[in-house]
Amino acid sequence: MPHLLSIISDQAVPNLHFIKQFQQPGCFYLFVTTQEMENKKVTQNLIEALQLDLKHCRKILIDANDASLIQRQLEQFNFSKEAEYLINLTGGNKLMSQMVYQHFQAYTSSMYYAPIGSASYQQLFPDVKQLPKNPEVNISLAEYLEAYGFMIESSLDYFEGTPKPEILMKKLLQEGHPSRVPVISRATQQEYKDEDKNYLMGTWFELYCYKVFRDAFELANTQIACNVKIRRKDSTSPYEHDNEFDLMFIFQNDLYVMECKVFPTENLKIEKVSTPMFKLASLTKNFGLKCKKYLAILGGITQVPQARTQLENLQITLGIEKILEMEDFKNYSGRELLSINLHQKLDALLEKFNQK
Repeated sequence: MPHLLSIISDQAVPNLHFIKQFQQPGCFYLFVTTQEMENKKVTQNLIEALQLDLKHCRKILIDANDASLIQRQLEQFNFSKEAEYLINLTGGNKLMSQMVYQHFQAYTSSMYYAPIGSASYQQLFPDVKQLPKNPEVNISLAEYLEAYGFMIESSLDYFEGTPKPEILMKKLLQEGHPSRVPVISRATQQEYKDEDKNYLMGTWFELYCYKVFRDAFELANTQIACNVKIRRKDSTSPYEHDNEFDLMFIFQNDLYVMECKVFPTENLKIEKVSTPMFKLASLTKNFGLKCKKYLAILGGITQVPQARTQLENLQITLGIEKILEMEDFKNYSGRELLSINLHQKLDALLEKFNQK
């Protein structure tokens, strides 16, 4: 059986995918790691996410910044000369990957590198060639989050209330604003106490987006969740304050996170829109480099030019991919909803640059 060797870093997805693609029953897992990564429990999180047998896992602790010391540490581990090694060079810093590459040329090994977002592995040793990533290897939402040290505490199963989400959306787009849909408007009144109040005030929109993107990206139920409450695995509380996301899903091993908000008031002030934007940026900072953040809003966002410019600048600063508004849901469907107008994005970046 081959030995799979991974270099540990803050980015968990490359190693997560590598192990899922190349693992075989009974193989061993080797993790080249540093004290910094161990203090963050990065290796442990990866092992737990993949549910690997601890008896088949070994850690090799090295110094990340001293080549001669790394060389000695690798030599002292006494790797078996009879074993076959499949090595992922993608993680760690350049020095770590270079020293691992140099060390394992003396072994029966195949070494691979795959930039984030790449559709294939670049084999660097013994021959230089490409190996396509297996499209059937899919990372579940739970695996992704657990690899970054989080657990799903709870989520909302899809259901259709009355009226159904798609019917509410149709009425809203016809009327042009949530406040003009009587059933939504009534639910926002303080005296309205019926059990469907939360559903009518916004849960329906989360469920609508859930179904739209589940169907558009052909996602398995393990790859998408609605109204997701998460907590750090080492947290003692049920879930950490405000670690709740309206919609999360995995597509092509990237994490998509979306806040879905329904605002019944006209001419929303910038503060109303910026609050969920700051929340998205803050709570997703530990989800890896390829976490894509979106904000979907049903309501009248102000059209005052100065406020819109401020909003666009904030979107760029916080790394929000796109703000979906009512016009987007009216004019687009499925995957088109998440497509980004590159010309608008470039114009916004140039405008921000020229203001400096």
